[in-house]
Amino acid sequence: MISVLDERFPVMYSVLFIALVFILGAVIGSFLNVVIIRVPRKEPISGTHNRSHCMSCGHTLGTLDLVPIFSYIFLGGKCRYCKAKISPRYWIVELITALSFTASVLTVGISLSLLFAFVLAAALVVASGIDIDRMEIPYGCSLVIVVLGVIATVISVFTNDMPWYDHLIGAAAVSVPFAILALFGAMGGGDVQLMAAAGLLLGWKNIIPAAAIGILLGAVGGSIELLSVPKGTKKLAKEKSLEIAEAWYASQKEKDIYVLPEKTEALYGSIFKGKSDIENECVDPKCWNGTPDIAALNEALDAELSEVSKFGISIVITNEKVTKVSCKRQVVFGPYLSIGIMTSFLIGDRLIDWYLSLM
Repeated sequence: MISVLDERFPVMYSVLFIALVFILGAVIGSFLNVVIIRVPRKEPISGTHNRSHCMSCGHTLGTLDLVPIFSYIFLGGKCRYCKAKISPRYWIVELITALSFTASVLTVGISLSLLFAFVLAAALVVASGIDIDRMEIPYGCSLVIVVLGVIATVISVFTNDMPWYDHLIGAAAVSVPFAILALFGAMGGGDVQLMAAAGLLLGWKNIIPAAAIGILLGAVGGSIELLSVPKGTKKLAKEKSLEIAEAWYASQKEKDIYVLPEKTEALYGSIFKGKSDIENECVDPKCWNGTPDIAALNEALDAELSEVSKFGISIVITNEKVTKVSCKRQVVFGPYLSIGIMTSFLIGDRLIDWYLSLM
């Protein structure tokens, strides 16, 4: 490793190199914004007909509109053409990526680990952005981290920096407990796969502080999110959902579609930004006479709960009626876990040494 703050280098060279890394991070962050928006929509990331444009007026953006971080500041957070407000998330993503790259070069210096850090930071930024937008972590982000983990495992065989099996243990050390929590609804499947991938990369020792940081930040951030829910929203969501579910099940029974006697069906899903996603996979065919119209249930929930966001919903149905509907506020954990993973990658060993020194 070559430190960019090495006394052998003139200070001006070190400052210039760090500044260039910051600019690189901002530029990459600008591209990651495109990935975060377009990948979930299955839109092309690049191409002549897919140039960046204003989300309000559709005007193609010029070079001066796309300078990372600074364009937002100079334009006052508004589109140059239609004066519509621009979401601050664009420059925030650019700044976070730039700071992540800068922290990486200051921490691991010029080394192979720096390349790993850049790729890891980019994957975590995309995972966090999509998780915030859609409450899901794409498999692609976890796959990128898995590839890094496989490469790190192979390298460890030759360098002895870490026993190769520590990487394999790391993949299970936290992901297994997280998977158990996921069974009780405390975590999402995307969180589990992200931590499994990170564990393979970091090894079992460093994945522990990563999980600890993520859980701690998630507890604080989640509490703030729960407290910020407008009063009465949960009660309204529950009452409306029950009313809609009862009307929907009555309409199904009119079509001779019903839950069989002595059977109980449980439908699960979430309502995010007014969109319900109860899936057909939730339906147990053994419980039903006929096939229930889940699309109609989602449409009814969409129409009545357009103001509800980040709520998990479960609907319990017996042969006679809908017996229970529950709505719980869901917390996005991806960004918090990402902070923990990145922090542990950069200074995990130091955190462990600090903790042990306290004992």
